[in-house]
Amino acid sequence: MSRLTKTVTESDTLRRAAIPAYRAYARAVVFHRGPRVLANSQPKSGTHLVASLLKNLPEMMFSGRHYSLHNFEFPDAPQATERDGVWKLDWERLERSLKAVNKGQFMTSHFAALPELLALLDSLDFKIIATLRDPRDVAVSSAFYITGLKRHFLHDRFHTEFTTPEQRLMATITGFPPRDGFRGLGSIASRVRRYMAWHDDPNTYVCRFENLVGSPGGGSDEAQRREVNAIAHHVGRELIPEEVNSTARKTWSPTSSTFRRGAVGDWRNHFTDEHKSAFKAVAGDELIELEYEKGFDW
Repeated sequence: MSRLTKTVTESDTLRRAAIPAYRAYARAVVFHRGPRVLANSQPKSGTHLVASLLKNLPEMMFSGRHYSLHNFEFPDAPQATERDGVWKLDWERLERSLKAVNKGQFMTSHFAALPELLALLDSLDFKIIATLRDPRDVAVSSAFYITGLKRHFLHDRFHTEFTTPEQRLMATITGFPPRDGFRGLGSIASRVRRYMAWHDDPNTYVCRFENLVGSPGGGSDEAQRREVNAIAHHVGRELIPEEVNSTARKTWSPTSSTFRRGAVGDWRNHFTDEHKSAFKAVAGDELIELEYEKGFDW
């Protein structure tokens, strides 16, 4: 990550100035041919990879918009750990934000797959790309991200209640409740489950993080090219083989503001036997359902 990018990422003041300016610019540019595109994932599952890919497609531009559903919750909405699947959302404001994305532009998001949201996106001619990643790697990446980013809403709790890397990783696996007015975190299973219904939506292409990283990230260059070609086709931007190769090479971005390491299977470098046992108890079934394991013998 460049020093300037890191500064903007971590500074609320600079973000408040830079983001609206870019959004206004993106909103004013000439419209490209459709569709609108939503690059969606669970946090730390590869949003930056899909964004990098989309920015390199012809006639495709970033809208400057990145949201989670939490951005549209009413002030009296229950916290995530107490929500029990019920969201109190300002749907009118959410719809306005989605409409602000021009055709031929994409936005990024961490949106749970709510039926009302899927219907709204369909009515606005959105094509969705949902990125899936091994939840064990998600847990590791989340622990490092929360620990290192001062503006994250859980940063202070990670430094006062969980004082070792092992404790922080365990916290991202099992979750922890709100305390003294500070928000909590759901278990890795509950977080994964929010996104799994995207896999059944006909307007959604589900890609795997592991197929996007290519050989620099511990994956396969051939799988990366196939994934790039499939995503381009899904959003109506057909590529010739030379363009597929060029776009694939540009997709992996260690300079991304949210990039840490991102290698496939990095969880093996961090999980202890205690972490493995906790994960199997909390989200072993989800790991099998997502086809990252065939059983519990790992």
